[in-house]
Amino acid sequence: MRYFFDTIDQTGARRDPIGVDCATATAARRLAREALAEMFVDARDGGDATLVIAVRDTEGSPVFEGRLVYAER
Repeated sequence: MRYFFDTIDQTGARRDPIGVDCATATAARRLAREALAEMFVDARDGGDATLVIAVRDTEGSPVFEGRLVYAER
């Protein structure tokens, strides 16, 4: 099944128009967690940020949403 990975980071929101084939919803969630970790590594230094990845299926139904919030103290 094809899943779409929409993201929000410090540069804005992006809707995935292509998607990725994953064998199961669990595999799509695993891929989303890995992508969120990569987004954190690639995030600009300094300041507060919230990173979001939202996975939807071909029907547009939400499957998973992951958020990573970090703030300077």
